Amino acid sequence: MDKATAFDTSEREENFVGRLVSRALAGKIHQGTLTLRLPNEREVVIDGHRAGRSADIHVRKWRALFRILNRGGVGLAEGYLEQEWDTTSLPELLALLADNLHQLNSFSKASGLQRIADSWAHAKNRNSKSGSRKNISFHYDLGNDFYKEWLDPSMSYSAGVFEQTDDLKTSQCAKYTRLCEAAEVNDQHHVLEIGCGWGGLLEHLGSIGCQADGISVSREQVNYASQRLSGDENVSARFQDYRDVEGQYDRILSIEMFEAVGVEYWDTFAKKLATLLTEDGIAAMQIITIDEDAFDTYQRQPDFIQQYVFPGGMLPTVKQINEVLGRQGLRVTDLYRFGQDYATTLEHWRMRFKAAWPRLQQQGFDDRFYRLWMYYLCYCEAGFHIGRTDVVQIKIERCPTTL
Repeated sequence: MDKATAFDTSEREENFVGRLVSRALAGKIHQGTLTLRLPNEREVVIDGHRAGRSADIHVRKWRALFRILNRGGVGLAEGYLEQEWDTTSLPELLALLADNLHQLNSFSKASGLQRIADSWAHAKNRNSKSGSRKNISFHYDLGNDFYKEWLDPSMSYSAGVFEQTDDLKTSQCAKYTRLCEAAEVNDQHHVLEIGCGWGGLLEHLGSIGCQADGISVSREQVNYASQRLSGDENVSARFQDYRDVEGQYDRILSIEMFEAVGVEYWDTFAKKLATLLTEDGIAAMQIITIDEDAFDTYQRQPDFIQQYVFPGGMLPTVKQINEVLGRQGLRVTDLYRFGQDYATTLEHWRMRFKAAWPRLQQQGFDDRFYRLWMYYLCYCEAGFHIGRTDVVQIKIERCPTTL
């Protein structure tokens, strides 16, 4: 049964819920203006005491408000997917809500029983070897043709570096260049990429002239990358879990894969990293992080992304990354933050996805799928804009030994 349909409400109850939500929001919007249009045509304008963005929510069905009261921020997303509410500008609305996130925190939480149910469901998405394959397949095996329609020609599905460009493809090349420079990669190195995606970084490593092995637990990605790299005998991609890799490498690289490891396997990953690196080896990783103050709530209450987009995912804080690596005799020797560049990357993806939608429909994707992906892209963009999430490139070396 749809969670929202469990409510059989009278007009009196609906009006009460409308007033309840309106009053609750009135105390939570401190910056900007939110206009709430209810199904009974009543309009509520909530002005913050500081100037900011203007956005609106047009509630088409009362059940949208029940979802919000029962499931918090996830309920808000679910109501949008089910077309129970709409807005003139989804990016502007989610940015406005993000601007007021600190005040909205208590309002955005699910009810107690619902939090328990959500946490239990998320716990079942553990990233064991089989679980990891299932979780990755959920998102990345939608089909290579799907991603080709809206990613840039390099097929890069991670933050670009926009320091010296406004072009998406150029920013992705800059990302690869910066990561390889951080790891001091040269043509004499044997390099491992953990989570090789569609082969963009491997192709870049091939241009450097080094020997490089890429691994992934997405068969769709491995098949695409293998075909893409078939002309370079020094570079290859294979279907393999990081826990099963053997041997040693001069350099290990990874781009936005650690987020899919799962908190219960962070130490396993770091231990494997330490084992695979040569004694004087260097690793470099690009990782999405979450703000220290937000982590406890984020871990206890799975959000929209964890429930609908990346099952099993968990973002670390920078402090946690340092602690996990330190337990294995590794340390971060350089850190580069570029969260606003991720917001820019997401804006590019959102516009490209919207432009590609007529072609994606021909692949069999429906309107609910479109709304899910637009919400996902806008939601993430807002998170990077306000700094709740960030992205870093880190250089990792062994801790110095003392005699």
